[in-house]
Amino acid sequence: MLHPSRISLNATRVFVLVAEHGSLKRAAEILHVTPGAVSRQISNLEDMMGVRLFRRSNNSLHLTETGESFFQQVRPSVHSLHRAIELATGESRAVNVQAPTTMASRWLIPAWVDFKKRWPDIKVSISTHDSIGLLDAQPADLHIAYSPASDPLPGGDILIEDRCRPYLAPQLLSQIVDPSNLSSVPALQSTGSNWDWTAWLQHTETPDIALRFDNAFDLDDVAIRAAIAGMGMVLAPKFIIHDDVDAGRLCELPQSPEVLLGYYSLHVPEILNADAKTFIRWLKDSV
Repeated sequence: MLHPSRISLNATRVFVLVAEHGSLKRAAEILHVTPGAVSRQISNLEDMMGVRLFRRSNNSLHLTETGESFFQQVRPSVHSLHRAIELATGESRAVNVQAPTTMASRWLIPAWVDFKKRWPDIKVSISTHDSIGLLDAQPADLHIAYSPASDPLPGGDILIEDRCRPYLAPQLLSQIVDPSNLSSVPALQSTGSNWDWTAWLQHTETPDIALRFDNAFDLDDVAIRAAIAGMGMVLAPKFIIHDDVDAGRLCELPQSPEVLLGYYSLHVPEILNADAKTFIRWLKDSV
């Protein structure tokens, strides 16, 4: 194995790109070279390090245990290097934002219109996910992450508190004889374990009530649309569904308290370009 100072930085950058995309062909397209050239860089890096970084079989590529460990350790440094070069050269590129799907579609993107009016020359790319916590699979200039109030993420700035109560369609509410009897109101499930409904019931000192879950969904946004269609009540924060409330598509369940269930927090790397800093200032002001 060569001394670490003699390991090729360019080959390491190619390795990170291949590992992120899981494809020699895709990495070659991004680098504007041939797949063979990318493959040679990977082979040279493995020879220099004296380890196998990828398993190759049936035209597929998978990180070895050593490769995965190396990838997790070197990837942040490679992206920090890229950001430092962009800052030094003044190179303009899209600000990459990662955010939970429902929060992005129902709040961030509608608010983004204002940002585009004020800074039309700054490009923003938004990728979404449905996970709790930080998602490290894709690089981003800033991450908006969700975490339950019982287990908040460290190291970020809280953007928005997730204060929820049940909402339902007015026509469904009109059909319910006693809305205070929660077990008589169909509830909509939008998390795998129903942790949100469980936490809400515990905070409202009604943990023993057995809710009736007639329908289950894998996204908050889909559950909200089901509530608008009159299929049941959904737990949601006001900032996510205020347009639907204002338009009369949803209303609060009477006498239902608002409960803090979680946080949307902002996480950013140490090095940011000027456009990313502008977007973050706007984001905090918008909140």
